[in-house]
Amino acid sequence: MPAKGSDRDEQQALLSLIQKVEGEEWASTKKGWKLNSGVPVCEWEGIGCRISVNGGSTATITSINLDNQGLSATLTSELGSLKDLEELNLKGNLITGSIPQEVANLEKLFSLDLTNNQVSGSLPQWWGSFSLNKLFLAQNQLTGEFFHNIYSPHLQSMQEVRLENNKLVGTLDGTTIMQMQKIETISLSQNDFSGLIPGFQLGSLPGLKFLYLDNNEFVGPLPSQLAQSGKSSLEEIWVQSNSLSGTVPASYVRFDMLHDFFIDGNKLTGALPLQLCSAKLNNDFFNTLPPDAERNYCEYIACPAGSVGKEGVYPCSVCPGGDAAKLENPYLGKSNVNLQCSAYSQRDILRIFYESTSQRGWSGGSDWDDSTKDVCQMTGITCDDHENIIKIGLKNRNLSGTIPDAIGFLSFLETLDLSDNNLEGFIPSDLRWTSLTRLDISGNKLRGVLPPLLCMMQELNGNGENNVYYCDRIACPANTFNTFGHHGYHGEPCQPCYDVQAPEEAYIGQKKCANRQKPPSDGFDWKKEIETLKESGANVNVFSKVALSVATIALVMLVFLLGTRCMDGKSQPQGRHERKQMLRQRAASSDSGSSSSGSDDDEEDPTPGYSDDVELASVGSATSRSSRNAMDLINQHKGIALSRPQKVKKAISRRLPQAQGIRTSISNINVNSRKQRLKGSRRSIDDGYDGVVDFGDDDMDEQDEEEEDASSVENNFGEEGASVPKKKRQTDLLDIPMIS
Repeated sequence: MPAKGSDRDEQQALLSLIQKVEGEEWASTKKGWKLNSGVPVCEWEGIGCRISVNGGSTATITSINLDNQGLSATLTSELGSLKDLEELNLKGNLITGSIPQEVANLEKLFSLDLTNNQVSGSLPQWWGSFSLNKLFLAQNQLTGEFFHNIYSPHLQSMQEVRLENNKLVGTLDGTTIMQMQKIETISLSQNDFSGLIPGFQLGSLPGLKFLYLDNNEFVGPLPSQLAQSGKSSLEEIWVQSNSLSGTVPASYVRFDMLHDFFIDGNKLTGALPLQLCSAKLNNDFFNTLPPDAERNYCEYIACPAGSVGKEGVYPCSVCPGGDAAKLENPYLGKSNVNLQCSAYSQRDILRIFYESTSQRGWSGGSDWDDSTKDVCQMTGITCDDHENIIKIGLKNRNLSGTIPDAIGFLSFLETLDLSDNNLEGFIPSDLRWTSLTRLDISGNKLRGVLPPLLCMMQELNGNGENNVYYCDRIACPANTFNTFGHHGYHGEPCQPCYDVQAPEEAYIGQKKCANRQKPPSDGFDWKKEIETLKESGANVNVFSKVALSVATIALVMLVFLLGTRCMDGKSQPQGRHERKQMLRQRAASSDSGSSSSGSDDDEEDPTPGYSDDVELASVGSATSRSSRNAMDLINQHKGIALSRPQKVKKAISRRLPQAQGIRTSISNINVNSRKQRLKGSRRSIDDGYDGVVDFGDDDMDEQDEEEEDASSVENNFGEEGASVPKKKRQTDLLDIPMIS
């Protein structure tokens, strides 16, 4: 007989599902499901337990199976207290609200099935169980993106993930997919995913058998690397009803186990590889055909270009017009319930465009719905001499809705300006059939990525010049912007937005960002780090993380301070005012002490550049020289008279460290250049110029005084080494390096 149940907390966690009057009515029809029912919790209807004997019989709840029971409730965070829960099955009920992170954090969860409910909110990115095997969340109202946290434990154990019929957006992250090495089934049908299919990453999954990506907004080619040699284990591939372009890769013949392959409803062209067309492929639809019926196995996959089928597959009807019909029906797998082929006139295309973009009415009115008006006379239309539409200009006309595919069949269209409107959805790859050289769709609410074949159009917004093609010449990618919304002819690059938006609000072709002036901080954000740890649900000690971060920052600061200390002997951080004051003090001391200082300039000083009261042993050592800063040198060298450049050069070469010696020489050059500028200014004044000499500096009064002091120092040596018989003064070796 099972143990008498779990503790009271587990019972309360279960009873958190009993909500409102509807919940109480539901509980009254079930065994148990009351706090004081007298029925052990392990005997409640739908509850499974594991009994363990460790010093007594205990039972823990491991499963909740209440599928299709009419339960009306929201998932509560209290369910996260069921630490031993392995299975949660609430399929086919009336579950609303979001998935609490506490539930996603359950570390022993093996299977979660919430299929066919009304669960909303964002799909959790962190799942705490290393053993999560099945995640069934199909037919709900989940938003957000597919998994992109590569560190989430569940990626390593997932075998089946079913997320079809939700409201998920964004692109598929190949790096995350590569973590799912045990995955067998990926079902993402009927969402709003966009971008390219990460073929290499999906093709690298050794156990992937079932891939369902149909009814989304994927663009670009069918990836050939989905079928990699030795790894082609796929049995079913559903990619119908997207916006894929290009041709079907010949590498798909490697799919030896493939039995379902649906590609209709895309923008694929060309012919199917003949080796791919076989009786085993998509034969579920043709079991009712008599054995002697004529079969075209390629039509089992998709109707060829220039034909149409009710579902885009066998049986297919050839469009009238022969090869000419293929120009207006160029895609594989075209479907139409009435078996009608496309044969649009220019007026038909404009009518379709108007109906698709006039949800709120065009500003300034429109005559595009006037069937009596000549097409070339309609608002925003320009035609050539043969009445072919070559330009459509509808900038800032309050267009709302989506851009229809039919616009791509205006073969002569060269310019299309739809900027600064309220268009939504995606850019149709059908525009590649036009003759466009200029396209502007900036300032709208268009999402996704640009179709690659559109980016490869020669001459479109400057593409193809020097054989270079860039998609941002057509529109800046999501979360970037510039003044024009595209790189285009203007040459202004697209800049990143700092206010990164949610995928459903990340538009292409933006001309501005809401908060671009506030770049993300490169520093350590304590609150953000702690919140990230909490939200991730990782089983880590937050305090330990913070302590480790503090220790790391302290170590970096210590290294920085030691480096600064070591560099003190190589830097001369003297400001202009400090240098000027130093020179004045030195000039005054030299005037007062000229009688006591050495005046015999011809006598060679055995220790040039050093004060007599400093011990040569301490000053001359390499350690002492490298550790002293510029101010130390100044304080130790006052009162030494130097009158010959030879003595200066010897002092530089013998006693100054290498880096200081180099800077001293550079400073000497700077002094000469400043002196020449000052002489030129004075000469202009002497020649009768009574204006103001402007050196282009706001502080030139201070600079003039400084240059006069510097000039007087330099004049003691003369330009060629001869002593100049002007005001003779004592100087310091450090006068020269310290004034630059």
